Amino acid sequence: MADSVQMREELLRRFIESGERERLQEILRSKLLASGWQDRVKDRCQRAIRESESGIDKVTVDEIAEKVTPFARAEVPEDIKSELLEQARAFVYRSIPDTDS
Repeated sequence: MADSVQMREELLRRFIESGERERLQEILRSKLLASGWQDRVKDRCQRAIRESESGIDKVTVDEIAEKVTPFARAEVPEDIKSELLEQARAFVYRSIPDTDS
C-alpha cells in the first residue's frame, strides 16, 4: 500500500514539475472557452445569486459554488473530458519506468 501511495506522490510531483499540469490546464481553459462553457456557468451563477434565499446582498461565494459546481461539472463536454484524460494517461505511461527489462 505504501508503495502505491509513494508512486502516486511521485507521479504527481513529476506531473507538476514537468509543466504537464499547467499545459493541460491551459488546454482545458481554451477548450471550455471555445465550447461556451464559461458563459453557461456565468449565467447559472447569476441565476443562483438572484434566487438566493440569503438575498442578493448577503449571498456568499460558498453558497453560489454549492449550487453551481454540480452544474458546471456536468456541463463539461465529454470530448474535452476524454481528450484530457487520454493526455493525462499518456503522461502516466511515459512516467512509469519499464519493469520488463
